[in-house]
Amino acid sequence: MRLDLIKKDGVYRVQKMDSGNPCIARLMTMGLLPEQELRLTHEAPLGDPIAIEFNGCQMSLRLEDAALIEVEAL
Repeated sequence: MRLDLIKKDGVYRVQKMDSGNPCIARLMTMGLLPEQELRLTHEAPLGDPIAIEFNGCQMSLRLEDAALIEVEAL
């Protein structure tokens, strides 16, 4: 499933990422890599952007960038 479709209160593992996208490449330099676990912590009132937590860090992502990350539910 894509990261932009995940639900709050779940834990997910990154499967694959589009490293050709500059935003995704930047997240990868910050430690968001395949096999990394993450969770959705916040959604904006209209749903975009979302905030995810991984490695003790929180990052905000636009849904169009989150759609480039494939995850699996744990």
